[in-house]
Amino acid sequence: MKKSIAMLGMVLMLAGCAAAESEPLAAEPAALVEISPATEETAQTVEAAETTNPAQTATPAPTQDPIPMPTAEPTPAPTAAPTAAPTQAPVEESVADTPAQVNMSYGAVPFDLAAGTEQWWSIDSSDSAYWAVQENINAIRAAVGLSPLAMDGGLSAAADARCESFVAGGAFDHSGMTTRSEICAAGPIGSASSVCSYWQNSPAHYANIVNSSFTSMGVGCWFCQTAEGQYTYWTVTFN
Repeated sequence: MKKSIAMLGMVLMLAGCAAAESEPLAAEPAALVEISPATEETAQTVEAAETTNPAQTATPAPTQDPIPMPTAEPTPAPTAAPTAAPTQAPVEESVADTPAQVNMSYGAVPFDLAAGTEQWWSIDSSDSAYWAVQENINAIRAAVGLSPLAMDGGLSAAADARCESFVAGGAFDHSGMTTRSEICAAGPIGSASSVCSYWQNSPAHYANIVNSSFTSMGVGCWFCQTAEGQYTYWTVTFN
């Protein structure tokens, strides 16, 4: 596990980036993803970007102080779109209108490790949530007859760095993407099954998951538990 500080407002956003080698697609406006009222979670999608830009890798210093540093707050606003717009036109892929529902592996985020610390932690290959994301992504692909994606350590390191950049206050968009494609999410999303369900039900993110040209993937997730609630940043990178 890795930890660093930064407080996060309760917000749930999704960001999807389509592959650079696909065909042109019409941009979608930001929209809320409908979820069950019982979860009391909201989700927000943003348009995809084609370019690869240098990663934001700011690393906040550990501390027990629950007060957020001025430069370490992510951009919350539950109803606002991310501040930075995609730099190029989105791309289009042929995707089924209604994705086939699959059985998701749960993969709980280990919030007990973060309880009472007021610090951010990150998952790695020792956590069930890490592998559950891969299982769920591959189950979604299998439902449309695609081959599974192999887990790649380098892509996971890139995904982890993307989550860290969000925690450090970087813009929640694809301007810092360093891989061929990525999908992101933020908010109180406590399991791999929840985040993968959001991505599956978002057309732009689903298009990335079922891209037949991808062969490998990486997973990153940073999480924090405070008196106000639980928070997460998720990223899956593709190549």
